[in-house]
Amino acid sequence: MQSEQLTNLHPGWVVAGWLVAVAVTAALYVGGVGVGLVGPNAGATVWVAVSLAGGFFVGGLVVGMRWTDAPLLHGAALTFVSVLVWFAVLLLGGSGGPDSVPLVLGLILLQLVSACAGGWMGRRWTLGVGKAE
Repeated sequence: MQSEQLTNLHPGWVVAGWLVAVAVTAALYVGGVGVGLVGPNAGATVWVAVSLAGGFFVGGLVVGMRWTDAPLLHGAALTFVSVLVWFAVLLLGGSGGPDSVPLVLGLILLQLVSACAGGWMGRRWTLGVGKAE
């Protein structure tokens, strides 16, 4: 894409999209807990992955619809904000030893794919690409 340039990256939309993604992820997870999909014996990891994928897809979609330049770069930037937050939590003494690194890296990759797919879909939807004439 021609629009994938760092000059087209808008930091305000990155932060707004990340906040939307986190809010939707939290709502999906709490909804899953409320419905009973997550419990003491149920697979919470699967529902965390589903919630994360849905939340970051919506966050990327919002950014792609509002700022149509560089949707993939914005999706990557949304994920980078998550990496920065994870790093800050670790620096401030949060839990997460070496055993959690493969799981966290897998979830970050899931965020990257979901946010980029959402941004790309939002751009296509806004610009009307692929509509029948």
